[in-house]
Amino acid sequence: MQRARGFTLLEVMLVLLLVGILASAVVINFSGNSPEQRLEKEVLRFSQVFQFIADSAQLRQQEWGLVVAAGQYAFVYYQADGWQWAQQPAAAKAYTLPEGITLTVELEGLPGEEQSLLSQLEWEDAAEDLATSPEASSPPPLPQVFILSSGEVSPFRLTFSTEQSLSPVQVTLGTDFSLPLQRYSEAD
Repeated sequence: MQRARGFTLLEVMLVLLLVGILASAVVINFSGNSPEQRLEKEVLRFSQVFQFIADSAQLRQQEWGLVVAAGQYAFVYYQADGWQWAQQPAAAKAYTLPEGITLTVELEGLPGEEQSLLSQLEWEDAAEDLATSPEASSPPPLPQVFILSSGEVSPFRLTFSTEQSLSPVQVTLGTDFSLPLQRYSEAD
């Protein structure tokens, strides 16, 4: 009597189980925890919040601003008694970037600088103010970026960077007076 050759159902199921376990291990190891992916996530968050604030400024006919420190940013708005820390929406409150991601703002040398009255202002250092003031009653510093109710935005470049990978990674966002925000290469 000759016996049929082949795999039993149990052997096939065991192999499928092992392949599934190996595949899930690979997916878990490559699931969005690289420094580049974390940086992209923060850039996307900032872009969406900034666009929402700009849209709100136009709809409410209210002037808004952006205050930037090394690893933080916050939004402020203007009322009759001066600049106020934004408490609503929640995304406009002071936000601290995850460890390893830094933020720098560039305001000088951009289009329209020579015509701008903003270039004559003395900017305050926002680093200390962001760490202590957003929840306190003290007024915020003058924002570095103005988001006007007319839809205009003061020119700026905001660079998100991380040094946690083999080669430093950075993403620069900004605008030359209008939205949407644009990505800039290092050559721009």
